Amino acid sequence: MRFSLLCWNIQKRSLTPRFQYVFEHLLETYRSDIVALQEVRLSHGHIPSSFRAFTHALSCNIVRNRHCCGVMTLSRFPLIDSTPYLSKTKEIGIATRKSGLLTRHRLPDGAPLSLLNLHVINFVPYGLFAKEIERIAELIAGVDDEALIVAGDFNTWSGKRQKRLNEVMAEFGLQKVLLENEKSIKSILGSPLDHIYCRSLRTRHALVVDTPVSDHNPIAAEFEL
Repeated sequence: MRFSLLCWNIQKRSLTPRFQYVFEHLLETYRSDIVALQEVRLSHGHIPSSFRAFTHALSCNIVRNRHCCGVMTLSRFPLIDSTPYLSKTKEIGIATRKSGLLTRHRLPDGAPLSLLNLHVINFVPYGLFAKEIERIAELIAGVDDEALIVAGDFNTWSGKRQKRLNEVMAEFGLQKVLLENEKSIKSILGSPLDHIYCRSLRTRHALVVDTPVSDHNPIAAEFEL
């Protein structure tokens, strides 16, 4: 059983015509069965037309002026259930939390798949970042399905942050997906921010797609169960 995933921090551009055009083109080029978006911005009661071919779930970290911002997972497969997540810590100077979303999907062959879509805390000292990673680890520990993907913007802009993240992922048997052109991924001081980890899946390919919409480029990956 093969399926494809698109993971992208869209920098709150989801309501713009330019984003819609590029997103629809991406779906034509990389037919994505599941889409994990971070920094989505939506108007209450309105779903962009390009999202309507999917079932969806949303976890908001900001609700303001009839708009919601957060992470969103879109799926062509039946969505069995979803669990929103908010960081306990607020970012310094911004006073906002970061969001995550754990969803469970049923693949066409009947196999279950879990996806944890994350936007991890950024503007905090390392100690608070590490505590949030431990909370995320508790969420992963509760996943019963063997097949699991953890994807998103992890804000791993230092070697110390990346090392701790890798250690926690390894504890749960999750391996980092290697990208064909990692140099195109959003990085700070040479450290990539966006990652995909998976368990009990074979990665057929994973590449970064250059786009003009966001300051992050999307990752298109194909897996086999």
